[in-house]
Amino acid sequence: MSRPKYLLLFFILFTTMFLFGFIENVKGVTYPLIKLNFDVSYERQGMMVSVLSLSYVLFCITGGILIGSWGVKKTFALGSVFMLLGLGGAFFLPGFLPVAAALFAVSAAFGLFEVSANALATQIFTTRAALFFNLMHFFYGAGSILSPLAAGYVASALDWRRVYLFSMPLAFFFFIPTIFARFPKTEGAEKAGTEKASFFTALKTPMVWVFAAVLGLMLGVEMCSPNWAGLYFQDVYNLSAETKGAVFVSNFYIFFTLSRLLSGFIIEKIGYMRCLFIAVFASVLVFVVGFILGGRGIFVLPALGFFVAIFWPTLLAAAMLYFRQNSAVMTSAIIVIAGLINSGIQFAIGLTNRLIGPSWGYRSGVVYAALIIVALLFLRRLQKRPYASA
Repeated sequence: MSRPKYLLLFFILFTTMFLFGFIENVKGVTYPLIKLNFDVSYERQGMMVSVLSLSYVLFCITGGILIGSWGVKKTFALGSVFMLLGLGGAFFLPGFLPVAAALFAVSAAFGLFEVSANALATQIFTTRAALFFNLMHFFYGAGSILSPLAAGYVASALDWRRVYLFSMPLAFFFFIPTIFARFPKTEGAEKAGTEKASFFTALKTPMVWVFAAVLGLMLGVEMCSPNWAGLYFQDVYNLSAETKGAVFVSNFYIFFTLSRLLSGFIIEKIGYMRCLFIAVFASVLVFVVGFILGGRGIFVLPALGFFVAIFWPTLLAAAMLYFRQNSAVMTSAIIVIAGLINSGIQFAIGLTNRLIGPSWGYRSGVVYAALIIVALLFLRRLQKRPYASA
């Protein structure tokens, strides 16, 4: 494949990650306003967030199946179609349930983008893969930093629905190159055939569930801030979701993005598990200090982004080392199970707000962070037993 065609694929990959981060993280502004607009309970809000997380997981699985039969390009294109339909529906559809259904389509697009982007990356990152994977996450972080600020401006000047309307041209602009690009043919079906483990074998492997439990808790803590911090500061301390909440989410992703770019060298030097323990303990400390400070915690809690940023890639790297030649299929099962656990945690946070009070949903993040420490201790002990492939 010629150099210009490869450059176009790099452009598609990086801009897709930017779009992913940008549109996903308008929720820090729009979710509190959706709740306020439709006057829904915390329980229903938690259910919506949980179902949207489930949509993402289900379409990660669907995307993996479609890539095998359709290829990466058509799966990318389908994700763009879901994205445009969902964004349009969030603007035009009336009522809480129709809007939630539209956001379900947006989350489905995220799932399709997730598997498509990773599949394309493995095809074109033939050299300096670590550098380019870090760049991928940089573009996701860049979109995540800009989106709450842009969403806050649009929501305060107009309304939350136009945040989704004005995102449509961006999604369409990034969709156009996908139509004309020539994607590499899927290679690796033969390679995949050499794998002794299948997805269903992975589900029968106890260590897959242990890794998934740890990753699920980590995802729950990571997503706790962008999903619930805006609502927490709005309902408990009367801080505006359009301004203060938007700045909070943006600052969170500034720390998050800097960590993804800078921490890799340190992780490789210190060790995966040791760095995870340090990051989790630091997260608990930031949570505690931020909540003790009350409303002023809005200036401290964004620092969580720096520590939670290493959770996902570092734990998956540890899983890849453990499962060795079967790491691809094992980590795919881990991601799916972890996504389901995260979905349950997000619903539990909404239920906590409903049953105990709006002060306690976001604060429960410190409990899930503490549980990560317990799960990591269990995982580290089991890792001493070498993996025996089927």
